[in-house]
Amino acid sequence: MKIVGVGGGTGLPVLLGGLRELHDAGAGPFDVIAIVAVSDNGGSTGVLREAFSMPAMGDIRKCMIALAPESSLLTSVCEHRFDNPASFAGHPLGNLILSALYQMSGSFTEAVSQACDLLELSGRVLPATEAPVTLCGLYDDGGVACGESNIPQAGRRISRVWLEMQNGKRDAPSAAPGVIEALAEADAIVLGPGSLYTSIIPNLLVPEIADAIYKSPAVKICVSNLMTQFGETDGYSAADHLRALLEYLPAIDVCVLNSAPIGTGVAERYSKLGSEMVSGTTEDEDEIRRIGVIPVAAPLVRSGETKARHDPESLARLVVSLARGFAGAHQILCSQGNGR
Repeated sequence: MKIVGVGGGTGLPVLLGGLRELHDAGAGPFDVIAIVAVSDNGGSTGVLREAFSMPAMGDIRKCMIALAPESSLLTSVCEHRFDNPASFAGHPLGNLILSALYQMSGSFTEAVSQACDLLELSGRVLPATEAPVTLCGLYDDGGVACGESNIPQAGRRISRVWLEMQNGKRDAPSAAPGVIEALAEADAIVLGPGSLYTSIIPNLLVPEIADAIYKSPAVKICVSNLMTQFGETDGYSAADHLRALLEYLPAIDVCVLNSAPIGTGVAERYSKLGSEMVSGTTEDEDEIRRIGVIPVAAPLVRSGETKARHDPESLARLVVSLARGFAGAHQILCSQGNGR
């Protein structure tokens, strides 16, 4: 079985970490592949991508760490951030290693592949594209912002997003080597959790990727976020998240919702930051069914955390169960001559 996660940020690594744990515990066999957005322009990533004219590597690094052995010293070292001297301050070593491998190989995909081998990953990580792209967003009020870190803005609802190349044109970037093949061979394609407009949808703005997912016979699973994101999805319900995603990929089969409550203290902290819980109530499920997608609700919150996070193992087990269930149903349909 092949499971492909699509996204970036801090969300996709949660799923990958859970799948790695299941893989290491012998709950397979299955292969895990991550397809990761490369449009981030903030922090260390923004500095290095501008300095070396390369795609963003920060989310790539996070996904590699999630699939790497926890006991590895190299894994820990790659997450180390320099605090002195000033010229290196804030840079994780993993970002610098990816930048060095890119300069040495001349290929971002090859640099990522070499880093994956170096960390001995339980899976593969692929950049969505090798092109150094910029994410831009249009708001309902007609305003435009460019640069992933600039798009979430308080009081402004995002209408749509797109990618621009370095020349400022909206030329369609090509998918990185291996991405389309991975999607074609997938048994399950999982979008999320993660920032809707700045981590998940940017992958779908590579036309070849959106087309390959749409045509794939794999079950397409959307994992709804636990909380809204201030300045990006203010006031969004689970159905609102799904509708926005369907504008870029009209081919979602299942929407995974959290049915467990968020701790009062955690919810209050998020409320002060302008975020609220994205619930998995009966009303949410009914609305998702009306959209034409199957809702699947389960308790997915990780307990004992100061932040609202999916429990990696619970989420991974649910994804694997859905993948196996749909794969079995697909085989039955095909044997009856009704395969899609």
